Amino acid sequence: MAYINHPLLKKDAIEQRAYQEAIIASAAKKNTLVVLPTGLGKTIIALGVAAHRLHTVLGSKVLFLAPTKPLTEQHMRSFEPILKAKGFAIVTGKEPPKKREQIWQENTVFFATPQVVENDIVRNTLSLENFSLVIFDECHRASGDYAYTYMAKKYLQDAKNPLILGLTASPGGTEEKIGLICGNLFIENVEIRSEQDADVREYIHSTDFEGIRVELPEDFLRAKKLLEAALETRMKFLQKMHYVSTIRVGKKDLILLQKELVKEAHRTRDALTFRSISTASQCIKINHALELLQSQGAEQLIEYFDKLHADNTTKAAAELFMDHDFVRAEQIVRFICAEKIEHPKLEKIRELLEEKISGDKKAIVFTQYVTTTKKIFEKVESEKIKPVVFIGQRKGFSQKKQMEILEKFREGEHNVLCATCVAEEGLDIPKVDLVIFYEPIPSEIRAIQRRGRTGRSRAGEIYVLIAKGTIDEAYFWSAKRKEKKMKGVLQSMKRSFNNHGTIVSKNTHAGEGAKGTLKEFVQKKEDLPVIYTDTREKKLLRLLSEKEIALVPETLGVGDFILSDRVCVERKAVDDFLQSIIDGRLFGQMSNLTSNFTRPIMIVEGESLFGQRNIHPNAINGAINSVAVDFRVPIFWTKSVEETAELLVSIATREQKDNSRRVQVKGERRAQSKNMAQEELVAMLPYVNSTLAKRLLNKFLTIKAIANASEFDLREVEGIGEEKAKAIKDIFEREYKLI
Repeated sequence: MAYINHPLLKKDAIEQRAYQEAIIASAAKKNTLVVLPTGLGKTIIALGVAAHRLHTVLGSKVLFLAPTKPLTEQHMRSFEPILKAKGFAIVTGKEPPKKREQIWQENTVFFATPQVVENDIVRNTLSLENFSLVIFDECHRASGDYAYTYMAKKYLQDAKNPLILGLTASPGGTEEKIGLICGNLFIENVEIRSEQDADVREYIHSTDFEGIRVELPEDFLRAKKLLEAALETRMKFLQKMHYVSTIRVGKKDLILLQKELVKEAHRTRDALTFRSISTASQCIKINHALELLQSQGAEQLIEYFDKLHADNTTKAAAELFMDHDFVRAEQIVRFICAEKIEHPKLEKIRELLEEKISGDKKAIVFTQYVTTTKKIFEKVESEKIKPVVFIGQRKGFSQKKQMEILEKFREGEHNVLCATCVAEEGLDIPKVDLVIFYEPIPSEIRAIQRRGRTGRSRAGEIYVLIAKGTIDEAYFWSAKRKEKKMKGVLQSMKRSFNNHGTIVSKNTHAGEGAKGTLKEFVQKKEDLPVIYTDTREKKLLRLLSEKEIALVPETLGVGDFILSDRVCVERKAVDDFLQSIIDGRLFGQMSNLTSNFTRPIMIVEGESLFGQRNIHPNAINGAINSVAVDFRVPIFWTKSVEETAELLVSIATREQKDNSRRVQVKGERRAQSKNMAQEELVAMLPYVNSTLAKRLLNKFLTIKAIANASEFDLREVEGIGEEKAKAIKDIFEREYKLI
């Protein structure tokens, strides 16, 4: 057997495969998206590119990003025994920022989740300047607000010698989605291989893929017919209102319609629009009920009915239980449960496992729902079949428990994993011989990930269970069409890159020269405006870090952003603004702002302030008037977080244009002396600002003396009248009551 030879790879460690060497050579030159079926060695390709970069870019570092901590650990276990590099480290959020800063400085090859890296970048404990390669594993996630998008842009801006490598088995089924990923990762080259390619065929183990159709029992079909009748009545109303062109509309489109109707209702306050919103909501609920009945089983649907009953205070849920067809369907489903009539998929799974699992063979049964995993477990457990339920952390399984289960599965204590989507991606799942889909899924990405769990080291089998004449049929063919289209799009993109060269150019605004830490950068770039920002403002931190400003993250005691010695900003999304009226936080926050800054500002971000949270418009207007008139805090309205970022930069630039308004961090966390600490503590009293706090301390000298002073004595201080004196005494003397 031939092996890959390289100065930074241990001898006889990696088998020589022509397709891997070709991809490594290609990916070492340009930002590359690598699409390979699971088991064909995406990690080996990453190893080869990492060795090349560390060898050619002396003194550089490599970062391997993965969506979960178990995956980072898995990749490090692959890299460390093979790659000759100084210092390997897994970086997690468990270590404090100072400790992570030391880890970044002392090692060469890093494995981390993108959120941790993003946090360290905006906290200024990490610079990407000397990283010659960043690897994005499961790179199909590089869309929307996921941290991969920010990381790629920031890397290209900051690194002296950047190179990006994206790895995935399935980037998506449409040209738009694949193009978005390529754009977000600045991809210049695509390398794709499938099971049919000549250079990989000898390394592929055969996998039999078969759809197995089952007939729904008669009682299931009766309930299905009644639910469809209830749905049709409501869809005809939406069609009559010209919101849909056909009554055959899927759940996804109904959800989009509902969002548009909510926007319209906030504009028009029209009664028919509100009725349409409720009708669309009912259609979504019936659709979900139908899917559970057809694809999962009666018990799963009963759970959903019980949730709807608990939620019948909402108009949509209450109206459903006044519909004869819907109520009759529920009665039939409850009869099915009482009679213990199972979904036929359960018996088919038991038959397959009994037939296929023997010796050291193992299987994974995938399903969408936790309840279904438990039903499968109960159905298949036997002397021969030793199943275990495997679900996500949000459903109660800690990461430690997940690892324990997988280890027992690996060792043979269990031979069947009854798993939700948590086993599709992000965990080091042992190789299996049999994969069963309890239901088809319309996502080609998830379908490919499920199938990739078998056929790695030996031949495997894959079965998809389909209930005849149901949504299962549509989902099964949908995933197949999307996967076929995905391969065509990728081949087309590969040809386009090859024929026309780079079509995604490197960001021309990348920084030049060493930046050091951000505080050093601030000192070097004194002409840039400085914004102190609260570290809890994650999305705005990301946006602001891309602007031409010096960003200093802090945990602020007052406000969310400090733009000068006099301007502090409290930023609230619409929902938070309304909640702060309900819980009373708003006026306390305004008092803190006015006590510490002479030009406080509030930004309210978002649209549709009225008509939410059941708050009367008069209460909202009253709160707005109080902020503007009583506290004299101007309110700026922005439509989006992007608009807010632009506004903050604009104000900071204006405030600091002549360097006379230097930024000062104020509030209880920034007391710089004992005098300041006393002033800030006294300024927290009702109606007391920083000026009155100084006057009180000048009069009484100690906080204890202020607490012991009479109302008459307090009123001797300029600016303290009868009302303020009463409020101050009340704070010191009232009993604390547990809530």
